[in-house]
Amino acid sequence: MPSRRPPRGPPLPPGSSAVSASSSSLASSAQPVAGSEAEAPRTCLRSASRNRPGTSSSTGSAGGEVGQVSRRSVSAGPAARRPSTGGVQSNRKLVRNALERYCLKGDANKAQRDQILQAFDTDLRGYDRFVILFRSIHTGRHDFRALYGYQEGTWVRVVQALPSPPLLEERMVAQCLRYDSGGKEFKEVPALTELLNVADAVFLLPQHLQRSKIVMQ
Repeated sequence: MPSRRPPRGPPLPPGSSAVSASSSSLASSAQPVAGSEAEAPRTCLRSASRNRPGTSSSTGSAGGEVGQVSRRSVSAGPAARRPSTGGVQSNRKLVRNALERYCLKGDANKAQRDQILQAFDTDLRGYDRFVILFRSIHTGRHDFRALYGYQEGTWVRVVQALPSPPLLEERMVAQCLRYDSGGKEFKEVPALTELLNVADAVFLLPQHLQRSKIVMQ
């Protein structure tokens, strides 16, 4: 007996098969596009996770550079600053003027003046603050006895014409004076705290001075 073939459906309208084919081809061609668009956010998220701090080597290296810059800035800061002088202002030019034109003026003091000024300009270049010690408060005359320089919070003797204490302390001071370069004279400083920080010259109490022959150091 011959096999029966399945009944055929009604004939398709003209052009319907082309439409179906084109629809299926469009659908199949659109799927990869949709798939690529769906994959794009995941790719961005992975990139973002790689760029989060601590998860990427590039971020870690950038953080290291910032740290190095900060450490370099901190270490370079103090080295660039000038050492502190404890708030004491320089009077170097004023004291040199006082020595040359007032304390040691005249032909009689020329040898001593030249010797002290030479030491002032060479050996004592590291000092910015000075105090002149006068000979005796009993006479009241402004005769040069010694010169002190400020060094690391201490007044040290740097030149002497008569025996003088190696260190100068405020408890030893009887009178403080400042030099007026315009009037070429010394004027007494009113009683204030830290007198040596504003004085250019001093008289000492007699008990802190030795009686001896002239020396020059």
